[in-house]
Amino acid sequence: MNTSRRGDETEATILGALMALGCSVSVPFGDSDRYDLIVDDSEALHRVQCKTGNWVNGAIRFNLYSSTVVEGSRVDAEYTPDEIDAYAVYSPETKRVYWIPISDTGAGEMRLRVEDPHPKAPKSRINWASDYLVTEQFD
Repeated sequence: MNTSRRGDETEATILGALMALGCSVSVPFGDSDRYDLIVDDSEALHRVQCKTGNWVNGAIRFNLYSSTVVEGSRVDAEYTPDEIDAYAVYSPETKRVYWIPISDTGAGEMRLRVEDPHPKAPKSRINWASDYLVTEQFD
């Protein structure tokens, strides 16, 4: 499946999950905005960037940037709090949607741990996927 189709399916899955939780979801016209959805939870509007998570060693990994090709070269652009409020991540492996405020992220990529890490793995800041379930955010 090409990446555009995969992204569309992820957005549709996330949109459905948010609507099932009672949120109103709007899709901006065109592709010029840095966010994919506007989510109204009746208390606030949230600019949301949708991502498909990749399964890596018991964790869901996703990029905190967009990639485009300009004049034959790849250009990565990090998202900022001026552009988005949160990431919504769908994991095909867990079949769940996760909601991550941009204030909880860093740079490059983020991993949401589903399985216990290897005993010798560093125990520095672990982001447990269960802490970011969208059902916990809007339920």
